Amino acid sequence: MRPIRALGTLLTGGASLAAWLSLAGGLVPILDVLASFLPLFGVTALVGLLLARPRARWAVVAVLVGLTPVAIGVVPELTREIPAAQKGASPIRVLTHNVWRSNRDPADTAQAIIDAKPDVVMLQEVDGSFAPMLAALGQHFAHATKCPPSCDLAIFSRWPIADSDYFLKDGKGQKLGPPLLWARIAKPQGNPFTVVTLHYPRPTSRDQAVRRQDVARALARIERGPLIVAGDMNLTPWAAAMREQDRAFAPLTRMTRALPSWPRAFPVLPIDQLYAGPDWGRVSARRLPATGSDHVPVLVTLASR
Repeated sequence: MRPIRALGTLLTGGASLAAWLSLAGGLVPILDVLASFLPLFGVTALVGLLLARPRARWAVVAVLVGLTPVAIGVVPELTREIPAAQKGASPIRVLTHNVWRSNRDPADTAQAIIDAKPDVVMLQEVDGSFAPMLAALGQHFAHATKCPPSCDLAIFSRWPIADSDYFLKDGKGQKLGPPLLWARIAKPQGNPFTVVTLHYPRPTSRDQAVRRQDVARALARIERGPLIVAGDMNLTPWAAAMREQDRAFAPLTRMTRALPSWPRAFPVLPIDQLYAGPDWGRVSARRLPATGSDHVPVLVTLASR
């Protein structure tokens, strides 16, 4: 029994230390990577506590030490306000999915997207094994964007696309910001709206922080009321970088709340996100069944506020 108790003590102590260190991610970026696993540290600390079986007094201390940083990081995400849609307003269904360059079953992924019956589809990593499926999706969605050969993004819509490009444009039509894919969608019997999809590098990459800042600056120069931004952002809600982006993207609101989307077999990391401007309220946001991708699709239903 002693080795088991020793293992439990080690698990609780190690997980607690990692959890506390992750809270310093805003000051030391490399520690922000640890924040992605913050809820898992809490689970590990509890498992370790069960194995260690300390006396009641020490158990309380261990729980406080191990779960306090988890609560500090996770509770604000679970309690933050997300604007609700106006009752009776006409909804739109937006699906975002990283289809993965090494997709194991592209046809199944394409069928899953079709079966979800979205109005707008925003895809990332379409330049791998999924590429032949773009034509198949084009048979079910009347409108789609075009993207340069180096682009791994795609947008499909069942409503007309009035304009699209690989760079945003300011009020004078001048291109600005980093490369990302956008489409201006003309919804019948409603105001047009713009959707943007993007794919950030991994949080361990030095390029991610630069990309986030460039995107935020570009979005600040366009109309954001009817704007929708979605994609694989490789950020979890408990990361300091995500909180920083939430502030930088304002008045957009992140409509996805702690919705795990990776990895496919056992989704634990909420890294696929959707933001919407103040014209929109949320009806629902949910994760769809796994496909051949290493991510699972995320479907968000919005309507006017």
